[in-house]
Amino acid sequence: MRKKLLITILLAASGISSYATTFMCVKNNDGQIVKFDVNDVEEVIFEDKTDSVDTTSSINKCVDLNLPSGTIWATCNIGATKPEEYGDYFAWGETSPKDVYDWNTYKWGLSIWDESENSWSYDSLLKYNSVDSLVTLLPEDDAATANWGSDWRMPTADEVNELIDNCEYSWAEVNGVKGVKFTASNGNFIFFPAAGALSDEGDIYPEGTLGCYWSSSLFGIDHNSNAYDLSISEFIAFSAGYRRKIGFSVRAVRATK
Repeated sequence: MRKKLLITILLAASGISSYATTFMCVKNNDGQIVKFDVNDVEEVIFEDKTDSVDTTSSINKCVDLNLPSGTIWATCNIGATKPEEYGDYFAWGETSPKDVYDWNTYKWGLSIWDESENSWSYDSLLKYNSVDSLVTLLPEDDAATANWGSDWRMPTADEVNELIDNCEYSWAEVNGVKGVKFTASNGNFIFFPAAGALSDEGDIYPEGTLGCYWSSSLFGIDHNSNAYDLSISEFIAFSAGYRRKIGFSVRAVRATK
C-alpha cells in the first residue's frame, strides 16, 4: 500500500545572514521525516494507488487471498514466468506438455465408446479408475509438484470452488492479455489469463475468451474419463468436468506461504 505523504517546506537560516537554504520535508504516515534540498529536486509527482498486476517474473511467487482453508495460490501458470503468460498445457495426470492431446497420446490409456451400452468405457483407463479408486492426483502425476517441487500441487475441486466463492470476480486485461482477476477480502488478487485449451489437433481454443485450469480431482469413479477444472470467461467462473485427454493450463497452490 502506498504511504500517505505530508509535504512541508522548511526554511533553515544560517546565523543572522540573509542567506537561507530551503528544504522539502516529506513526513510519512509512520512519522518518519525525509528531508531534501530543493535545489536537488526537479519534480514532485503524486500518484494514485492502483491495483496493477505485478508483471515481473512470478515463478514460484504466491499470494494470500485470505481463504478459509488457508490455501495460497501461485501468481502465474506452470510454464509461465509472468501472470499474463499462458504457460504450458497438460493433460490431466500428465506432467509434461506435448504436441497432440487426444486419447491415443494420453498417458493413462484410452476411454472407449461402447456402442452396445451407448456410453464411454471408463475402465480402459489405466489409473484413476474404478479399480484403484483413486480420485485425487498422486504427487508423481501432479503437474505442479513435478515442475515446481514438493511444496506445490494442483488445487482440489473444493479449493477451486473456495476461490470462486470467496473472491470478487472481474474481467481484466494485462499487457494486452485478457483474463480474469480474483480479488480477495484483504485486497490481494491474482490474474488468470484466458489461455484457452489444446484440442485433439493441437489448436488453442478459444484463446482470449476462455481459460481452463485443471484441478487435481477426478470427476468421479463412475465418470473417471473426466476431471474437474476451473473454467473462466468474461461473465462467469465455474468448475465442471472435462475429458482428461485435453490440454489445460495449471495454476499451483500450496498450504502455507
